[in-house]
Amino acid sequence: MNRPIRCGFAAILDPARSMHTQTVLRALDIYKALFAHDTIEFICCEDFGSVEGGAHAADLLVSQGVDIVVGHYASNSAMGAAPFYAAHAVPVLLPTATDTQLTLDRNNIFRLCPNNTDIVNALLSFFSPDEPFNFDVFTDESSYAQNLASTLKNTLAERSARSVNKTAVTSNIVFIGTGTCSEMFLEACERTAIPGPFMLTDDAACPHFVIPGSMRAGQVRGVGFASTAQVNPTAPCAQEYVRRYGEMPGVFFLETIAALEIVSHLTAKSEDFVADLNAGSFLTSLGELRFVRGERQHVDLCLWRNDEANQFRPVELIKPNKEPMT
Repeated sequence: MNRPIRCGFAAILDPARSMHTQTVLRALDIYKALFAHDTIEFICCEDFGSVEGGAHAADLLVSQGVDIVVGHYASNSAMGAAPFYAAHAVPVLLPTATDTQLTLDRNNIFRLCPNNTDIVNALLSFFSPDEPFNFDVFTDESSYAQNLASTLKNTLAERSARSVNKTAVTSNIVFIGTGTCSEMFLEACERTAIPGPFMLTDDAACPHFVIPGSMRAGQVRGVGFASTAQVNPTAPCAQEYVRRYGEMPGVFFLETIAALEIVSHLTAKSEDFVADLNAGSFLTSLGELRFVRGERQHVDLCLWRNDEANQFRPVELIKPNKEPMT
């Protein structure tokens, strides 16, 4: 190829719209400085985290002749974008979009994070098969949240059919939605004195999440991505982040860096990006990654919990009960 690789980068680019934007953009800047040099041309595109925004961003990036895309971060925008990339055989690396349907019947989309089924399995791993429990599930009404809620409810129905009838003492309130919507939901519960316990999902499980001050320690739990400190705190990119900003990076950082590292691997060695992504393995800051039918193997999730100061903290890694894929 006589020009630099053209890499689309699709995300919510306005920090006022997402608590993860600053981390993601800092990851891109650090990667450019440490590794990309002049071998990759990045085309950044706002997708607004919505189905419509994702479709518009994908149309624009395809028209710009991108060779590969890193993003979209929100499942809603990825759902809007995926058909455009499939129609033009553009490979896509999804750092954080968990909707399970995104990789189905497509050979050009590759997920670096857990999917909705993994999240549901992680939520249920807190309860033994014989333990009576109940979930009240609420969402922000987005397509992504509705899909995850449906997966959770279907799994609960199957589990209930196999278990002995017992009455749950406490109802666990699950909210599925963006970090901002999750904050608003907890604030509403605080105003109406709903006691919880509360369980949140991937986007909300991060150190930037604001928990109402009246909630007791352990009242809010989250199933989300592992922190950089748990996975690879000594990675050069993480150390550069600490040097620049005086703190460890938030969630989504290593997923972004790893996706960009894969782009660099492909730039250096690949003649067919889609074929090599389906067949190869890649050494990254997240470890050695391999994709089977678009899904990364050996993913981890993390349990988060609010502490005495009402800070959301990572507690322990959760290994989803993923069936082996061949």
